[in-house]
Amino acid sequence: MISAAALAVVASPVAGHAQDASSAEERDSEQGGDIVVTATLRDQNLSKVPVSVAAFSQEKLDEQGVRRVDDIAAKTPGVTLTRGDGRNASAATISIRGIASTAGSATTGIYIDDTPIQVRSIGFSAFTPFPAVFDLERVEVLRGPQGTLFGAGSEGGTVRFITPRPDLNEVQAYGRAELATTKSGDESYEIGAAFSVPLINDKLAFRASGYYRRDGGFIDRVDFDRTTREPTNLLDKNANSQDTLVLQSSLAFAPTETLTITPSVFYQKVTNDESNAFWEVLSDPDSSEYRTGGAVPNTNRDRFVLPALKIELELGAVSLVSNTSYFDRSQSAVNDYTAFEAGIWAGNPFYPAGIEARALQSNEQQNFTQELRLQSSDADARFNWVVGMFYSHNKQRAAQFVENEYLDDPVLLGNPVFPGGPTLFDIIFGGVPLVDGRYTFVLDDMEAVDEQIAGFAQADFKVTDKLTVTAGLRVADTRFTADAHFYGPVVGPEVNDSGKQKETPVTPKLGVSYQADDNNMLYASAAKGYRVGGYNPAVGLPCGVTAGPDPLPGTALGGLGLTNRPAFFDSDSVWSYEVGSKNRLFGRHLQVDASAFYIDWSNIQQTVALAQCGFTFVENLGSATSKGFDVALTANVTDDFALGASIGYTKAEFNETVYGGPSRAPGVRPIVTEGDDIPLNPWTIYLNGQYGYDIADKRGYTRFDFQHLSRQTALVPGTNPANGGTDPTIPGRPSSTTLSLRTGIELETFDVSLFVNNVFNANPQLTRARTPGPPGPNSLYTDTTLRPRTFGITVIGRY
Repeated sequence: MISAAALAVVASPVAGHAQDASSAEERDSEQGGDIVVTATLRDQNLSKVPVSVAAFSQEKLDEQGVRRVDDIAAKTPGVTLTRGDGRNASAATISIRGIASTAGSATTGIYIDDTPIQVRSIGFSAFTPFPAVFDLERVEVLRGPQGTLFGAGSEGGTVRFITPRPDLNEVQAYGRAELATTKSGDESYEIGAAFSVPLINDKLAFRASGYYRRDGGFIDRVDFDRTTREPTNLLDKNANSQDTLVLQSSLAFAPTETLTITPSVFYQKVTNDESNAFWEVLSDPDSSEYRTGGAVPNTNRDRFVLPALKIELELGAVSLVSNTSYFDRSQSAVNDYTAFEAGIWAGNPFYPAGIEARALQSNEQQNFTQELRLQSSDADARFNWVVGMFYSHNKQRAAQFVENEYLDDPVLLGNPVFPGGPTLFDIIFGGVPLVDGRYTFVLDDMEAVDEQIAGFAQADFKVTDKLTVTAGLRVADTRFTADAHFYGPVVGPEVNDSGKQKETPVTPKLGVSYQADDNNMLYASAAKGYRVGGYNPAVGLPCGVTAGPDPLPGTALGGLGLTNRPAFFDSDSVWSYEVGSKNRLFGRHLQVDASAFYIDWSNIQQTVALAQCGFTFVENLGSATSKGFDVALTANVTDDFALGASIGYTKAEFNETVYGGPSRAPGVRPIVTEGDDIPLNPWTIYLNGQYGYDIADKRGYTRFDFQHLSRQTALVPGTNPANGGTDPTIPGRPSSTTLSLRTGIELETFDVSLFVNNVFNANPQLTRARTPGPPGPNSLYTDTTLRPRTFGITVIGRY
């Protein structure tokens, strides 16, 4: 398979610097100039951008074995990625510098080229998709709020996936194939190829790529003995596989020397056959034996297509740029709710044999985006500026049908309380029957619409040849509407919610930079970021929902002093203060990028978990402070040996105690307590090294990549016993340490390498969750961990 794939593997165009050890040839070129980024919406060398940016070219991504956004986050200081949905293997949340939330609107902007694709957390299992790491010109990670140039959603920072453009003059090609095997798991493999061809020299060019990857599973789905809770029959071996298909195409048309028109299409489909969560009671991580006892597979299908049109017109001293796009996404999932339902209603998530409950969920996203900007063309001019207009209309639809036809069966709640009397089902739900004889909870076609129009401007003025002052401002008009219909016995009386919000956020930026010489720069900045408010779906009756004025004692909502969840929540915002430096020392043999930050976060949107009943809602939880630093170094020790290091530290904590409602009656506890930490890994460390050597007339290399995330020891809102709705058995962020090795040889246009990921077969408990129900011997815990040790071979071709 690999040899056949290698025949199709040819060529790629990009070289760059991403705080990583590299080959001698690349280092020689990089010493003359850094990778070019567009973090400020114009081309600049990375070392000259007064913003904390990590940038990775496609060659760097290949060299480090990066295949997913998880790998990018692990190699970038100050960035944390959490896969927090135990039922959906694709669900992930990325946060930067402690501005972390799984609730409400996104805190991190995710862009494909110039299009934001982040999703609002509405309904159930809505999450932001991430593009596959193949055929990219580069990935840029912008740390700190980017509200002036990138608007709402870039509150903590922005991650940009930049695709390559067709080359008007040269034929280019690139390809990659890989085969790997995982300990106690299935094989993984991929094949992808890209090419760019000029159709009319200097006038018209076409680029296309295709990529397919299968990540083999390593978690078995089994049946189990309800008494001993030991695994019995194997239902699906290595069930948690994932398939990814990506197709890209673009056309560059330059009818004149000043006009370029670039239409493009990006298509991606991801399919998951099971979640990446395993049951603790059925598994032995130290032996790489991972099992889930789910009655129903947790499947996910996620497809999006992104057509876009970019028009660039040079008008002498200024340039006009237009970006138009339409992001269309459809995601559907079947989630196993059997243990969830049994835990709530029977107090024992280890459900009787033969019972099944599932949630059928769907999320759709249609985003139209138009940006128009006018900017100065001469990067060396004393005064550089950009002004622009941005419009977006984002529509999301969500639906959920929870199916449990056994809920009114005697095996759960169907037994009469006394002979001839009502059943527990009748008493709990007030006679409301199952919908269509099978559904306990229905969210029927919830729709949320975000509409935004904004104007923005940013200018850089060189006070002297070395000192530059930056000022920027964005003013937006944002409108949000939501309509939702809930019904079913768990809901109680039907809920028809609708509402709207309107805001006019203003996000300024001020900065100063000092370019001491061509190799050294200092900078400081103050910037504001924000995200808009939103809507909370209904929660179930078992949470303590009541129409009366007083909270119900002993319930999850009652413990917070609430009678229901708040229907809406407000926007939040940050002010970030940053100082940094970018230094190229000793003839550029040592490169250092460092920054320190202090962030005030106000009116925070955060998830409140109702642990007793398994629901959540979003609330504005006062304020928090995040502070820390990040530093990235590359040392070209010799022509053949280079070392790289990226280190980040973040301390983020709440500044005040916040209650869910007005009640301060005995037994009512806060949602967060002053001093609680925001969940994150305080220290992030990434080290790498590469040594090159001659093998006959070829060039060989060996490299290592080491990553460490420190454990969070401080109390977080969900573990502090002073707070309501907490579960002390669920820890904060755990530590994890991984080592990867790769050795290869460069053969003309090909690169062939062998690799080992997770060399020591580490199995940290990345996440832990408990199925609803009373804590104790009947508690069911599910965990996620790293992929076990994986060996493989990679073939890459460039032309």
